[in-house]
Amino acid sequence: MPKASAVSVLIVDDQQSMRGICKYILTQLGFKDIIEAKSGRDALGKLEKANVDLIISDWNMEDIDGLTLLKVIRKHPRTQAMPFIMATGRSDKEQVKEAISFGVNNYIIKPFDASTMKKRIEAVIGALS
Repeated sequence: MPKASAVSVLIVDDQQSMRGICKYILTQLGFKDIIEAKSGRDALGKLEKANVDLIISDWNMEDIDGLTLLKVIRKHPRTQAMPFIMATGRSDKEQVKEAISFGVNNYIIKPFDASTMKKRIEAVIGALS
């Protein structure tokens, strides 16, 4: 059972307000090590420098979108098994199938609350203590 405060989370979203909401919810759930990235490209740079246990990424972003970020992460030996939750404002079944085919661990529809976020995270990394 992982302790939330021991899990490092990378939030990837091009909207500062959404990163802020996500960070607030994660803090409420007990996470302390939260890294923010404003784009897929920014996330890749941060992944090179930091140890991350979980990625929560927006799908629709400029430069490198969430799906492309997922594909890159799944190809790199150091990050290929890293838990990845995709956040999006659309619940398009084809989009979900595509993300699953590339190895996404879970999916969350925006807007979401702390309870939904906790369920999605626990489904991926196990019950939080």
